[in-house]
Amino acid sequence: MALHGLDYARQHADRRPGGGRIDAAERELRARRDRGNQSYQLRRQLYARYLEALTSTDSDLQLLAVREGVPVAEADLRAAWRGHSLLALHYEVGLVAPPPVTGAADTAYRALRAARNALGAAGSAAGGSGTPDGHPGPAGPHDVRGGYVDALAALRAAMRADVGDGRG
Repeated sequence: MALHGLDYARQHADRRPGGGRIDAAERELRARRDRGNQSYQLRRQLYARYLEALTSTDSDLQLLAVREGVPVAEADLRAAWRGHSLLALHYEVGLVAPPPVTGAADTAYRALRAARNALGAAGSAAGGSGTPDGHPGPAGPHDVRGGYVDALAALRAAMRADVGDGRG
């Protein structure tokens, strides 16, 4: 008798409360919509984590520069750089995000890395004042940080374009 009940349940599992059958195309549409929603949620959460890692790393680098002065010791720079899983999140964004976001994420990552390198460069405290023979000196921390700020703004815009602004 239980088997008969199971057969009945299988036969009527695709029935709507109103009596019509849900066809395979509608089930596929629902499944696709669910996968799309899951992908959207994954990207939103990843983008938030990546932005947090970028800004936390930037804050740690700035704090090092204030506390220790420029140039900052290489070991301290590396510790600050590794403290927020930035590289792992950068790779994850590269796997999940569409090309506009991936490109903007790469630009922001490289700009922050340039700012890190400028903090460790010997003689960068002069801020790129130049050499005695008139050639420009190495870019100082203030010179390259503006590029990072601009890249971060572009990354946020690309992310908003991908997942929306979250207000709707």
